[in-house]
Amino acid sequence: MKNLVIIGAGGFGREMFATALEAVGYGTEFTVAGFLDDNFAALDSFKNYPPILGSLKDYEIKENDVFITALGSVKTRKKCVQAIEARGGRFISIIHRSATVGPNVEIGEGSFLAPNTTLTADIKIGRHSCVFHNSSIGHDSVLGDFTHVYAQCAIGGAVVMSAGSVVYPGSVVTPRRKIGEGAVVGAMSAVFTDVPDNVTVFGNPAKELS
Repeated sequence: MKNLVIIGAGGFGREMFATALEAVGYGTEFTVAGFLDDNFAALDSFKNYPPILGSLKDYEIKENDVFITALGSVKTRKKCVQAIEARGGRFISIIHRSATVGPNVEIGEGSFLAPNTTLTADIKIGRHSCVFHNSSIGHDSVLGDFTHVYAQCAIGGAVVMSAGSVVYPGSVVTPRRKIGEGAVVGAMSAVFTDVPDNVTVFGNPAKELS
C-alpha cells in the first residue's frame, strides 16, 4: 500500500484530500498519509484532516511514499515537482471515481481529474495537469504538461493546450484551437481563435488584455 503525500495544505490541498478519498485506487493501492506545507498552521482552523508532515524542503521521503501537488500556481507546482523528483520521489495521478474517461485516453503521472469531469475519447493529458469539477475535454485534444482546466469549462474537440497554459472557470474553447505555452484564458471567456504563447485573453469573444 502506497502512502499519498499531498503537497500543499491550502484550499486546493483540502479539495485534493476529499477527492483522494473517493479516487480510483483509494484503500486498495494507496491511503493518504498527510500534507507537506511550509505553513505548519495551515490546517489549524479545520477539522478531520491528516497532519502536515513537514515542509517540502525538510521532509524525508519514505520507501512507500507517493506524491501529488495541490497548488494553484503552475510555476510553484513545477518547482515542487522538480524538488521531489530530484530526491527520488514518485508521483501518482488522482482520478475521482465519478470522472468519465473514454477509450484511448492517456493521463500523465501526477495529474488530477476532479469529480464529474469528462474526457471523451482519444485524448492525451500530460504530466501534472489538472481538470477541475464538471469540466469536459473533447475528442482528440492534447493537454500538455502542467496545464490547468478549471471548473465548468468546455474544451472542444482537437484542442491543443500547450505546456503551462491555464483556462479559468466557466470558459469555452471551440474545436481545433491552440492555446499557446504559458497562455491564460480568463474566467467566463469564449475562445474562437488561437491564443499565442504567454498571452492572457478574456471576454466573449476572447481578446488579448492590454
